Amino acid sequence: MTLLHAPASRAQTLFDPYTVQGIEVDITSGSAQAAKDQGIAEAQRQAFSALLDRLAGDAKAKLPPADGVEYVRDFTVEQERSVGNRYIASFAVRFNPTHVKRLLQSAGIQVAEGRARPVVVVPVFVAEDGRATLWDDPNPWRAAWGGLRGGGLVPMILPLGDLADIQTINASQALAGDAVAMQSLGARWRTPDVLVAAASLRGRVLDVALKAGPTTPKPFDALSYKQSEGESVETLLARAAKDVSRALDALQRQAAHSGGEAGTLSALVPLSGFNQWMAVRERLGRVPLVRRWELVSLSRAEAAIILHTAGTSEQVAEALNQGGLRLEWRDSFWTLTPVGVN
Repeated sequence: MTLLHAPASRAQTLFDPYTVQGIEVDITSGSAQAAKDQGIAEAQRQAFSALLDRLAGDAKAKLPPADGVEYVRDFTVEQERSVGNRYIASFAVRFNPTHVKRLLQSAGIQVAEGRARPVVVVPVFVAEDGRATLWDDPNPWRAAWGGLRGGGLVPMILPLGDLADIQTINASQALAGDAVAMQSLGARWRTPDVLVAAASLRGRVLDVALKAGPTTPKPFDALSYKQSEGESVETLLARAAKDVSRALDALQRQAAHSGGEAGTLSALVPLSGFNQWMAVRERLGRVPLVRRWELVSLSRAEAAIILHTAGTSEQVAEALNQGGLRLEWRDSFWTLTPVGVN
């Protein structure tokens, strides 16, 4: 697992659209070797099905039946053991992006690309007695996120709680959706996108609520998960974390199929004169990825605006740049300045 955008080593990054990890097989056959061979083939089939779910969603029904072995680049055995003629193992399977994209495009399926900008996940666990835990141990909800295997359309950073993380945001601030604390944590990990995932346990029900800033993907506000008969709390939490991860992928896939991420972006416009503000207004109207914009406040020194955009933040920044506006992330907020205007 590779760490991205991290100023320190105490973080876990979950990202690689064409890698499927944690595929488990349990095969019994006529011999130990036959069971292992069948297990390897079965792991690749399961991984291919999971990959198509990730990249195509329901549209994968358009594809002809295939076991996906020919699209595999390589695989890694994460854990394995043999008991007589029984083979039990966990695999990570990596697929060839070019070949998989060609397969999807040949069936008329638009390929969902991975999101370029990572999301920092802040998992807060609220026990039945009401005590909220973020960085302290034990936090079984954070452990569930840490147990997610790499792969997905949305890169996620899971801080593991070093001193700087602890000083930046605490459990109460996260539960309240404290914008300043969330922005500060995002700045620490070099992304404006922070997603607070709060899990509250009440009896056999787990309530999951999400809080996010205006540019952060958020697939839902709140969902509840009922504990199945015989299911441990740890398994319930792992199931919920996996579901949130899949929902983020589905949101990214939907955005890609509708022509890009649709969202809002808050920005400050430093001003040195009225001409600058008029230039910003005029140039915003020429940027096709800015669907509309709102003026929140205006003073002699700056304007605060909200942009309603289509496309990734990188695409929006490039479109703005082409329109004569420079979008930059500075000190926990976006700034927008016109180029060549005093």
